Amino acid sequence: MKNIIVFGASGRTGKYVVQYALQAGHKVTAFVHQQSSAFTHPNLSVITGDVNNKDKVVHSIKGHDVIISTLGAKQIEGDAVNLMSNAMKIFVEAMNTFGIKRVLAVGGLGVLQLNETTQLLDKPDYPAQYKSIGEGHNKVYKVLRETQLDWTFACCPDIIDGERTGKYNLKKDYPAEGKYQILTGDLADFLVKELSENNFLKTRVGIANAK
Repeated sequence: MKNIIVFGASGRTGKYVVQYALQAGHKVTAFVHQQSSAFTHPNLSVITGDVNNKDKVVHSIKGHDVIISTLGAKQIEGDAVNLMSNAMKIFVEAMNTFGIKRVLAVGGLGVLQLNETTQLLDKPDYPAQYKSIGEGHNKVYKVLRETQLDWTFACCPDIIDGERTGKYNLKKDYPAEGKYQILTGDLADFLVKELSENNFLKTRVGIANAK
């Protein structure tokens, strides 16, 4: 059993991470912006707070073994896209302070490699409207890769609401084969399994539902 804190726990993917982690026998703390559910479980604790509140976040992280961030930006441009990387900087500082090594996070497909020298984000035909949010995700990756932590960064195509099917593909550093989508339940399924399997340490992971 691991003691996990999930940031973005009330979001589309986060709620499944909490559910599946509890089913797997882990102890979970759900960090949410506002209390939105009456769901209870003997191994679940809920903390209400703002990820921009450094003191609250650091205090909440203390005593956990693993951090999972399913945070996403509410807008795809402007300063909102920096929420994820700003929060990750706080997570990393707290982890270093408390000797926590394992962190998993969710980002976008653009962070992955097109080839050995070029990220998808830097393709000439990368959609302009998604450039800003892609850069926001890439900032998270840059924070993680500069650490000595055991990190895993799941980089996703379109994230579609739905329970897990178990039918998805994975690939280190590059987009996974399959549909241009990943169900929220399958993304959560991967994150929870990766807690124990540790197949993708210190790397990005492409994930996609199988065709």
